[in-house]
Amino acid sequence: MTEKTLIKGGHVVGFDAAMADILLEGAVIKAVEREISADGARVIDASGMIVMPGFVDTHRHLWQTSIRGVAADWSLVEYIRNIRLGYATSYRPEDVYISTYVGALEAIDAGITSLCDYCHIIRSPEHTEAAVLALRDAGMRVRFHQGFYDIPDERPVFTDHDARLEHARAVRTGMFAGTSPSDLISMGVALTEFGLVSIDKTRAEVELARELDLPITMHMGTLSTPDGVSRLRNGGLLGPDMLHVHCNASSDEELRQIADSGGHVSITPETEMQMGMGFPITNRALAAGLRPTFGIDIVSDCSGDMFAQMRLALQTARAIDNERVLKTGKMPVTIDLTVRDAFDFATIDGAAAMGLRDQIGSITPGKRADIVLLTMDGIHHMPPSPDPIATIVLQARPSDVHTVIIDGAERKRDGKLVGAELAPIRRRARASAEHLAAAISDAATRTGGTNTATVYAGAVTQATEAH
Repeated sequence: MTEKTLIKGGHVVGFDAAMADILLEGAVIKAVEREISADGARVIDASGMIVMPGFVDTHRHLWQTSIRGVAADWSLVEYIRNIRLGYATSYRPEDVYISTYVGALEAIDAGITSLCDYCHIIRSPEHTEAAVLALRDAGMRVRFHQGFYDIPDERPVFTDHDARLEHARAVRTGMFAGTSPSDLISMGVALTEFGLVSIDKTRAEVELARELDLPITMHMGTLSTPDGVSRLRNGGLLGPDMLHVHCNASSDEELRQIADSGGHVSITPETEMQMGMGFPITNRALAAGLRPTFGIDIVSDCSGDMFAQMRLALQTARAIDNERVLKTGKMPVTIDLTVRDAFDFATIDGAAAMGLRDQIGSITPGKRADIVLLTMDGIHHMPPSPDPIATIVLQARPSDVHTVIIDGAERKRDGKLVGAELAPIRRRARASAEHLAAAISDAATRTGGTNTATVYAGAVTQATEAH
């Protein structure tokens, strides 16, 4: 018999009558009504809480959790020098596992139920296995986007680009055999950045992804090539299966090209504004007919929660709009971009970018049960706002996340993660961080041994000169 769960008496986002009950049958939302009776159901008391769909993080490098905060004052140029050409060269499979596992738990703890993991730390098949195992152990909804990036290495396991392509094929037919993009743990690919490989190699990556029915994501319009969208389009490669990340240097025409192709964009406000990529493209994306989505990007730099990204993106976009009016010598009379917009970017629009709009992103009967309960007990909710969306976007904190349900299973209950013994996890995370810190100085002397390292170094130099 399918287990029934009744979430009772919460303020349900998206339900007209506000206060409602939600009946779950297994992993599925069965009903959302003003009052539901369900004999034998397990009851979760949501009185006084906001009940919302889980956040969808469309871009995060979970593997960088073990080096939390090291990039706090870095530009993108320094990030590439010190992490991609430094720390990355010393990651062992066990570092990838604990980083990915802790990063996923951190996301769950902050109310993120779905995530695109951009994993470009694939130094060996064992690194891949460690990342996938960590995601499965964490129990969240994740798309594992396997990267084709070369990692500078004295004795590389993957001797050329073709070897990396074949490894991705083996992962698809092995660990992800029989899976689809709608499964709890699914696979995608992360393209190598333009300028680091030839268009022929990019084509090979895209064609393999489509042969294997894998969604595609890539960094776009940043350091290496600002016209990447046009290159894809001119090469006949642009498509609806693509999630373009950043796009700060992409032209308005390129954003329209993404929209016309049916593709999506992911904005990571905190890293983009710090690292010199430019203002987040929220306003320009909307003007081009795109619905933005949000990603955390890297906790080696910034915060790991969606509340921060919503606020940064919303208020920056509003400031940009307001500035246009202020330059005319007038004051803005109205504010066009709303808290509801920001909330949708972080939920239903993120679901659409993952190709899962019909399954997650809202509390709707028939969809998967990815649900978050926010407590209103904190002093920052005294008195509570009458608008739950405004509360979520502008007032709430990760500490307010009381309960997290993913695919019908409780992953956080009463403010505590379920099934995670934090003391041993903390010890493993600390050991990983200590290993990487000790190895970084030695790794810095080993970054010139591959073609990719040379190309990266050239891109860094060009960016430095350009700025």
